[in-house]
Amino acid sequence: MATETGTPAGTKGTSAQDTIALPENTGIIGYVDPIVGRVAHREVLGYFGFPLIRKGETVTREIMERAQNLSRLFELQAATEIE
Repeated sequence: MATETGTPAGTKGTSAQDTIALPENTGIIGYVDPIVGRVAHREVLGYFGFPLIRKGETVTREIMERAQNLSRLFELQAATEIE
């Protein structure tokens, strides 16, 4: 008997776990929203050493989205941890 591999029909390439984690409003990034409004305790650099955010600056939605696009969300969240 042949075994089928690949994405099951009708799932559009997403698993049940993927759809559970996604918010209803796709404009909301989700779990990182709580960092908006926090103050950076250290500088986070983007590509080529340009600062994404400097120490003392407040995180805005634009900075958060830029961090997401540059794969720097973890660094941004770590720089804004509540002490």
